[in-house]
Amino acid sequence: MASTEGSAYQRRVFNVTRVDGVYYDTAKLAALHPGGETMVKMVNGLDSTRAFVSYHRRRFPHAAYKHLAVDPENVAPGAVEGMEDQTCFKKYLELCNLVRPVIMHTGGFAPWHYYIKAFLLCFIVVALDAYAFFAWRPLYLTVLQSFAMALVALNVQHDANHGAISRQPFVNGFLGLSQDMLGGSRISWIIHHNFIHHIFTNEPHRDLDLEIPLLRLHRFIPRRGYHALQHIYILMLEALFGPVHVISSMLFVWRGPDEKHRLLRVEWFLSRLLTLVAPLRLTLNMLHAPTLSIGILSSVLQYGVGGMYLAFFFLISHNFSGVEKGGASGEGYCFLMAQVESSSNVCGWWLAQLHGGLNYQIEHHLFPRIHHSYYHAIAPIVREYCSKHGIRYVHFKTVLENTVSTFNHLAAYGCSLEYRKDAATAK
Repeated sequence: MASTEGSAYQRRVFNVTRVDGVYYDTAKLAALHPGGETMVKMVNGLDSTRAFVSYHRRRFPHAAYKHLAVDPENVAPGAVEGMEDQTCFKKYLELCNLVRPVIMHTGGFAPWHYYIKAFLLCFIVVALDAYAFFAWRPLYLTVLQSFAMALVALNVQHDANHGAISRQPFVNGFLGLSQDMLGGSRISWIIHHNFIHHIFTNEPHRDLDLEIPLLRLHRFIPRRGYHALQHIYILMLEALFGPVHVISSMLFVWRGPDEKHRLLRVEWFLSRLLTLVAPLRLTLNMLHAPTLSIGILSSVLQYGVGGMYLAFFFLISHNFSGVEKGGASGEGYCFLMAQVESSSNVCGWWLAQLHGGLNYQIEHHLFPRIHHSYYHAIAPIVREYCSKHGIRYVHFKTVLENTVSTFNHLAAYGCSLEYRKDAATAK
């Protein structure tokens, strides 16, 4: 009897992912994935239904990969988190068919001239680091570099780590390491951004971007007296985003990988090595500084300016009057409606060139693996489809208009008035 139980245990498969209720061997699936192994390894232990559909804009081809399927009886208990995903993709896939002709020229990947912009932005960051190695870098150049770092984050690492720049996984992987060059971690960013924020956008207790200390960004956070002032002190918190992001990324990488990410040991080792970038960059600020206080100021500016810029635009994209924060995951959950009504757009083509298309946050959340150069072109299609199906599509004409809406939203949540104010705005 004992030997029978032992052989049954040996058949248990621990490294699995689930798509449409079907379990697959993660390592074997990763080895065959045309987009590279890393992304598949990232969803080990997860239900990857939403991730697959949103990244490939089609249903999973179960017939083609049936030889990699794992019998549910052979899946180790607890190998996959949560219940089977029952999300409805009907409207989303209809929209994908409407968008497909627009992106046909490159398949949705980056046009050739994008690489010029990517090279110039990365060159500015590296060149200013080199400057600081040989001589004292004036503070205005440190501020310039900090802003350039923010633009690299928006225009290069973001598209790369979504797999949207090239069909070749090596290109995306290499350019994705620009996140590590900035002082963050590609591994940490993909796990938290691609497979948490994008999958569970604005869902309380699941989207970590809603769980920020000192802020009340959803109704399930108990209100404290200081929350009434959150629309005032939010800018001070955003100034801390850069340093906090660097430190939290380093801690995450050095604490891991956990059992779910055990297939990423090689990638994790590289990410650990690259955590040395931020300390080395801060050392350069001190190397030729005329005084200790100036060196410290340079270090603060280096991650404070660009970090605040990024935090501000990410905040206004998902926090505005009338935004959906219901957390309605479950059977019949409409993926299209959830993504559109939890995001907003601002301005147009020019800001898209500066921000890597992330001012078109709705289109980005719907199509994370379409390069940002297409967002301006597909936005009218998305907007018309949403209007036809009664889905609320929010596009602010100016950054000021978006900012005012965000501050009103924060003030409402800070005083527990979200039901009245946001409901009135949504009408």
